[in-house]
Amino acid sequence: MKRFVKFDVVVASIACTCVLSLGVAQAQQPAVSTTAASSAAASAPPGSASASTVTSQLLPYLPAEASVKDALLSSPLMQAARSKKEAGTARAKGIDSGAAEFTLRSTSQRRRDVAAGTQMHESLVSIERPVRFWGKRGMDADLATQTQAFADIEYADAMHEGARELMRFWFAYLRALADQKNAVTTFDLAAKMQRLTQVQLKHGEISQLDAELANAEFERITAARSVADAQLASSASAFTRRYAGMVLPTHMPAALRLDASPNLSALTETMAAMRQEFLDKNHELNMMRVDAQRLRLAADRASRDRLPDPTVGVFSGRERAGAETISGVMFSMPFPGASRFHHASALVADAQAASDKVLLAEQQLGAMFESMFIQFQHKRTAADNLKSAAQRQALAAEKSVKAYTLGEGSLSDVLLIARMASDNLNAAERMQLEVVELLALIRLDLHQMWDFDE
Repeated sequence: MKRFVKFDVVVASIACTCVLSLGVAQAQQPAVSTTAASSAAASAPPGSASASTVTSQLLPYLPAEASVKDALLSSPLMQAARSKKEAGTARAKGIDSGAAEFTLRSTSQRRRDVAAGTQMHESLVSIERPVRFWGKRGMDADLATQTQAFADIEYADAMHEGARELMRFWFAYLRALADQKNAVTTFDLAAKMQRLTQVQLKHGEISQLDAELANAEFERITAARSVADAQLASSASAFTRRYAGMVLPTHMPAALRLDASPNLSALTETMAAMRQEFLDKNHELNMMRVDAQRLRLAADRASRDRLPDPTVGVFSGRERAGAETISGVMFSMPFPGASRFHHASALVADAQAASDKVLLAEQQLGAMFESMFIQFQHKRTAADNLKSAAQRQALAAEKSVKAYTLGEGSLSDVLLIARMASDNLNAAERMQLEVVELLALIRLDLHQMWDFDE
């Protein structure tokens, strides 16, 4: 019996020591994102010094900026956005040049003089073209400028949304990595507990029912580990399939260690100032503003088009087999109908609807940013509290190991406390990752990081 107790004491001591020294192990194996982020900061251009200062706390958690830009530019999303931008540029040039075209007319006829019994060949050639009058040419130029601006902002918005998507997949992988690491630790402790119960059952220290309950708990934890492994593999596959050139870290960022430096600092800017900056720089909102302006110009253009463009041209003809020649100037203009009036009225209504949607979008996006701001402030406090709780639980687990080696307590209590320490550490890591993701999204939306607009 003493032999088994001594064996279990050694096993428990090693297991708990490994759990409690997890932060030190992470320190010895730095995350890939930390190294990559540091190299990105070192290679950043001088003009981005202020942005680097603002986002310096985020660098240990994020991939290198250069690799992010390369991955985005080579993605199908940006290739489609680039083609769409080219289409918008061509469309703007078409609006500026106008739809008017030259028309060439040619007629050929024979004149028959019955009395004289002769036939004479006659022909007429004319060329004509509609002319944009009433200030329409200048309005078309303004409309083309707005169309080009819309295409440019749409491309920048695609780049920005691509960066947001990459960031979401990155943090989803880090959360899955944290869960898998906790699942492995819990599984190891449960396996040791299951072996302990088998020894206790053999020596009659516990009942068969207690052993069955311990086996059931071990099977549950085994299933939970399988789920965590599957989630990690799924997250890794989802990321690598979209961004094949980027390397995922195999260890948690060193900044998540319990003995790491203090957590993220609070935002020093006021929420109102940051919200206004967000609304001014938001691509989606700027696209809607440009589109509303474009529709207003289109409405003004349709109002001018209620007076149709005239068509002017010249012609030349030969009559009586060239005995007579004629030449002159042509002018024509259609009389406007009710359709032009209704078309102009519809565009005015569309322009007003677009302007109203801009106001609605400002309210919705402003509320979304305020929610992110408030969540960051409160979850940052929660992350500090969870980190403190994890530190206390880790200290309690260490003390339980020391007490057990001195003959106090039971091995099951030691393993249970170690498992609680692992769960608390996992909760602290997940909350810290949520806080970092919120701050990164805020800085990204303010164009203070990953600003790849072209």
